[in-house]
Amino acid sequence: MASNACKLLCLVLVFAFINQGYGDCHLNYLSVKQSKTGKMIENKPEWEVRVTNPCIRCKFQYTKLLCVGFKSVTPVPTSLLSKTGDICLLNAGNFIFPHVDFVFKYVWDTSFDLKVIDGVIVCP
Repeated sequence: MASNACKLLCLVLVFAFINQGYGDCHLNYLSVKQSKTGKMIENKPEWEVRVTNPCIRCKFQYTKLLCVGFKSVTPVPTSLLSKTGDICLLNAGNFIFPHVDFVFKYVWDTSFDLKVIDGVIVCP
């Protein structure tokens, strides 16, 4: 009898988490897209990076990108992107909100392969 009650309680908790939105947003939902702005600085193209959070119910905090070799001719404000080794922290660890693109720009010969690797998902 206790075993059935435990199973039922676990099932209820799982559904409660899913219903609260914890089950419908994942770190890999964040989209990182880059494009040239058309502007040239010191004969190098300017790149715009756009990080999009499509999750309606959740926001992301302490979002980190793998940014191996990342450099820019023009400084990227540390409030937007701070680099430690091959890891870049977005937005000083602050929230990336649903359906509000987080954008920063850099200037280099080629785009860098930027991938989301870590972060905290916060759902109501």
